[in-house]
Amino acid sequence: MPTQPIRPIPPLRLLLAALTLAAASPAPAQDPSSWLMRAFVNAERGVPPDVPAPDALSGKLATWDRLRAPAPRGGPDIVVVTGRSGAVTAPAMVLVGNRMLPLIELATFAAANPAWPATATMRARAERAAADPQTPDDDARAVFTILPPQTAAGRARLALLTGDLETARAAWRAGSFDPQVESALLTRFGGILTRDDHIIRADRLLWLGATSAAARLLPLLPDEARALTQARIALRNNAPDAEARAASVPAAQLTDPGLLYDRAVWLVRQGQTASARALLANSRVRAGSVTVPELWLKQRLDLARPAMREGDARTAWRLLANHNSFALGRPLAERSLAERQAFTDVEWLAGWLALRRLNQPQDAIRHFSSFRAAVLTPVSQARGDYWLGRAAHAFGDPAMARAAFDRAASHPDFFYGQLASEFLGRAPALPQAAPPPVSPADRSAFNADELVRATRLLTFDRERQSLFLRALADSIETPAQARLATELAGSLSRPDLAVRVARASRASFGLPASGGTGVFGLTDPGFPRLDNAALPSDLWLISHAIARQESFFDRTAISSVGARGLMQLMPGTAADVARKLGLPYDPDRLFSDPGYNLTLGSSYYGQRLGNFDGSHLLAIAAYNAGAGNVRRWLATLGDPRGRPLPEVIDWVEMIPFSETRNYVQRVIENAAVYSMLEPRRPGATPRASQWLAAPTRGGE
Repeated sequence: MPTQPIRPIPPLRLLLAALTLAAASPAPAQDPSSWLMRAFVNAERGVPPDVPAPDALSGKLATWDRLRAPAPRGGPDIVVVTGRSGAVTAPAMVLVGNRMLPLIELATFAAANPAWPATATMRARAERAAADPQTPDDDARAVFTILPPQTAAGRARLALLTGDLETARAAWRAGSFDPQVESALLTRFGGILTRDDHIIRADRLLWLGATSAAARLLPLLPDEARALTQARIALRNNAPDAEARAASVPAAQLTDPGLLYDRAVWLVRQGQTASARALLANSRVRAGSVTVPELWLKQRLDLARPAMREGDARTAWRLLANHNSFALGRPLAERSLAERQAFTDVEWLAGWLALRRLNQPQDAIRHFSSFRAAVLTPVSQARGDYWLGRAAHAFGDPAMARAAFDRAASHPDFFYGQLASEFLGRAPALPQAAPPPVSPADRSAFNADELVRATRLLTFDRERQSLFLRALADSIETPAQARLATELAGSLSRPDLAVRVARASRASFGLPASGGTGVFGLTDPGFPRLDNAALPSDLWLISHAIARQESFFDRTAISSVGARGLMQLMPGTAADVARKLGLPYDPDRLFSDPGYNLTLGSSYYGQRLGNFDGSHLLAIAAYNAGAGNVRRWLATLGDPRGRPLPEVIDWVEMIPFSETRNYVQRVIENAAVYSMLEPRRPGATPRASQWLAAPTRGGE
């Protein structure tokens, strides 16, 4: 990490004390909004407030805004800055852009306010700074007392500070850090660390691609581990002797997962994709022996998907079916998000191939059961149960199929829950549920919450308020809090908060099994409706469905590529649509006027609908990925229009872009729910099959 010595800063501690007192001390009556506007301007210039805060929350918000300094463009994210005056070392500072942030204050604020927005970034910056050797020992100790380290570099610095062997061993085994830290650990603990510690470290370093660090370990490894490590380094670095080294490792190591992974990647780079597929499809590894399961699983997916598209479903399935990534005994739900995501992607596709391409429903049941056991959210649980029901039906087990479809159908606000209801011969319907009850104590506690108070205080600053809205939605822990948050959304005219709360509530405690049916009482505020737009009546439902997915109904939403407003229109597209409609084009109205944005967006969607002969499925996909991509998929995947429903669902699941696959399902489920809420709208239907423009073929 770059470091930058500077001249001493003797007044620093006095300045920090003064700022702390200013935030807590009473001040002359002053409007908090006006004071905060000035404080935010000062923060952007890298300076603290110039007058005391009118109240504690305003002072805390000013501190938060100063400490959440945005990352600079180009150059390092942070620079550790220290100063020395004789034998006295000034407290470490963290330079982020033009902001000089006291390290201890940064760590203290992050630890004390974990639910506030941007504190995860503050925490990461504080740990990186504390891990830097330039940071004084006392400051590093203080940070790690406040924030126990979560990275290998942080644990390494803590081990050097404390002399604790187990901390050193955990750091040594965990991953890569600067060579000077590595050398310091070996000097301090080299006589205590074992051969197994070095073997485990070398393996993980190579999974992470840190070949130089792995090479430095070679003298510390026993012969067999050294040969394996040298072979993997050669494969990783594309060395001329890579193939020979890989072939010469001891026989017992030929099935090492790391070597198999590196050989497969090397073969693909050499243009030998078929050999890479055969290598992994035919390999068998011990359960739980894979060091980085998400990379192992992703590589198998990357090889299986092209094989599937080329018509080699058998090889694709074998690549996915025998991954053996995890040891038995540990619940899948306890795995990291990255591991669970990779695992569920593999198990779902293996199940689909077994069911829809290989006529192996018993294998499909196994894969879909594994998928279902690993997922935690209702939307994924509905997906798993629907496909488990399909597999059980094909296998000839009607009781298992019925139970799985019933579980999926208990989620009528999600795509596969809606399809499960149809398979069972009934139209999807939302349960009749009143909003969750709220007690006076619930309301009092909610109103006292700092996130709620900050959200109300920041009505003058929509951008910063939006950060607190998202944090508030993520912090909801009870149905009563969810209801109160949707009421807050209405009072602030922030429908995007209601959408976020409704989604978060369903994910957290909206499962019928946990008594969460009352959360369906929040469906209405979670599906906002706008009647101030000049919308064609037949596009009202789908336009709202798209806006809910595109922007959560945040009228000021802007994407990383510049798409704007409710329906995320690019300025050029919006101008073209306005011209065709005979409307004046005003780019500011894309943000300020939701009706204007919805009018232009619905017209643009109508054009896509016309491009594809009235197919909502293809028009929705084109709205997200572009008409050109959809036409390419029609050429490669076939045309789903007029096909039986199971084949249409297959087409959706085979869309090459994961974002578009998800987008199509979310928009269609939104359209179905809006139809349940607004059944008299033209074109309203709660049946996802009709939005897919395919006939219902229950039983297939």
